[in-house]
Amino acid sequence: MANEQTTEQAEAAMPDWSAYRGVLIVVEQRDGVAKKVSWQLLGEGKKLAAKLDAPLMALVLGEGVAHLAEEAVHYGADRVYLCEAPELRTYRTRPYSRVCLKLIEEAKPEIVLFGATATGRDLAGAIATHLPTGLTADTTQLDV
Repeated sequence: MANEQTTEQAEAAMPDWSAYRGVLIVVEQRDGVAKKVSWQLLGEGKKLAAKLDAPLMALVLGEGVAHLAEEAVHYGADRVYLCEAPELRTYRTRPYSRVCLKLIEEAKPEIVLFGATATGRDLAGAIATHLPTGLTADTTQLDV
């Protein structure tokens, strides 16, 4: 009986995953220059989005990085979210993770991809602790 209640409580706490669609790439940049891995991820994300018949989204965070949002469209993003603020100029886990979590809550992507860099690993780990989902690190091949 106790096991049944625990399972029911866990299921009630889970979000309605049917509302989640699309692939989101978090574009990593330093001093206004995107890391090459971001554009590589957009290419892989485009393949996943096509298989899912879903949009490919990109998130660009920083200060003075609007040009990277335009570049993300060039690399295949259907939709780009741009968040510019002085406190996002240099990567720090807390401000970046707050923006990412807010966007994930609003845009509802079913897949979020980060580069396998020190920043990407830090940010993905910080975000995963707040979401009822898993985290796969250092992936070399993606498919759905």
